[in-house]
Amino acid sequence: MSIPIALSDHVVIDEGEFMEVPAPKLQGPKRQHYLPRMYLKGFASDGGVAVFDRHTGELRRQTIENTAVERHIYTFEDAQGRRRYEIEEMLSQIESGLSDAIPRLETAKGFTGDDIDYLRSFIAFAEVRTPSALEDAKRVHAGFANTVGHAITASVERAMGALAGMYRGKGEHRSQEELRKEAEGLVRFVREGKYRIEVDDQAALMQCVRLWKPVINALLRKDMQMVTPMDPQSHYITCDSPVVLECVSDRDTVGFGSDDAIVLFPLTPRCLIVFSGSQGRIGTGSAQSAQVDRVNELLALSAERYVIGGDESMLGGLVGRLRLGKTKRNAKYVTGRIMTSDGAIGVVKRTFPHRAPPLSLDSEVDAE
Repeated sequence: MSIPIALSDHVVIDEGEFMEVPAPKLQGPKRQHYLPRMYLKGFASDGGVAVFDRHTGELRRQTIENTAVERHIYTFEDAQGRRRYEIEEMLSQIESGLSDAIPRLETAKGFTGDDIDYLRSFIAFAEVRTPSALEDAKRVHAGFANTVGHAITASVERAMGALAGMYRGKGEHRSQEELRKEAEGLVRFVREGKYRIEVDDQAALMQCVRLWKPVINALLRKDMQMVTPMDPQSHYITCDSPVVLECVSDRDTVGFGSDDAIVLFPLTPRCLIVFSGSQGRIGTGSAQSAQVDRVNELLALSAERYVIGGDESMLGGLVGRLRLGKTKRNAKYVTGRIMTSDGAIGVVKRTFPHRAPPLSLDSEVDAE
């Protein structure tokens, strides 16, 4: 299977060696689905899907065309200021390959190695391509920038060194007295914390694209099961953040590559993909109705905003039991800072937002 990964006019293969790639992709769709239409069609009934908006508490039916779509969410600008559509094109190729493979994967019959590759690629992107993933990337990027700021300003002398290096790079000179005065102000500014770091959309998008391959590599070594409900009337739902990461131990954080990590992804209403272990085996499984219900609860709790399914009545009952109306999910990624004797270390953790009670939006309104 060949998937294009270049986002510029050339890809460096080796030092001094370049490989030509296709001409820049300068045209593409303005409306881009973060849950692809080919994926949503599997969960549709009567030509549309039931969508629950946990922020407003509204349950409605709507068309696939108007579900999980944003304007230019994957479009980026190059150095010449041109809109580029390579990321959207890459996603479309993966989606096309998986669309052809889904019938074989759903029945666990006749699937190929390429089918599995497309599936892993699709799931890895499902983790990093959503609006909530882009917002997570902004928070993580800002968190690390904040850590760098604290490391640089751990002392006035350290800040002076950083400022001196910056001015040398600009070809400008500052006296020691000038550097000390500016460094003291910088240290004071950072320690007061009265600032906010803004990360632009394109930087967040590129960070998410860079994370795609590590997630695939983590899934490659894990065992994979295609799980089918035993009851013909049992069906999986999906949501706007459909990759659920769990753990067989009682740890409060885990990575995709951890041996005790469990990754759940609803491929269709009748097929759940489960990654676990670390031996790279592929097999099948079945789920009782209670197990399907539990997975649906995890998916609903994991939703950033939208819970999606084909059966409006079933979806309404699920979100009602979970009391998801006018709530939001806990953060999927959290950042932290560990101060050391010579600076600071940034920490980012992937958490389990479905384990914590939903956060009430009503209380936020009351607080304002």
